[in-house]
Amino acid sequence: MNSRRLRLPMKDYLHIAERDSWTCHWCGVGYLSNDPWEIDHVRPLADGGTNHATNLRLCHRSCNRDKGTWHDSTAREAATR
Repeated sequence: MNSRRLRLPMKDYLHIAERDSWTCHWCGVGYLSNDPWEIDHVRPLADGGTNHATNLRLCHRSCNRDKGTWHDSTAREAATR
């Protein structure tokens, strides 16, 4: 298992961003000039996730950092509080 930070080739990054309509998975908002994009793992590497495109999604840095290593249901529940 590779737990190192993901270094995604630009073509793969653009593919994921276009697939996700340049919209943050967590907050549903598009580009924000003061909040860079990051690629998030659907299933964390620590829980057996992979770096395959099907396990990656676009999100704002602040949204990704706020959710940490939570899974979707836990993070979405916390975001709606």
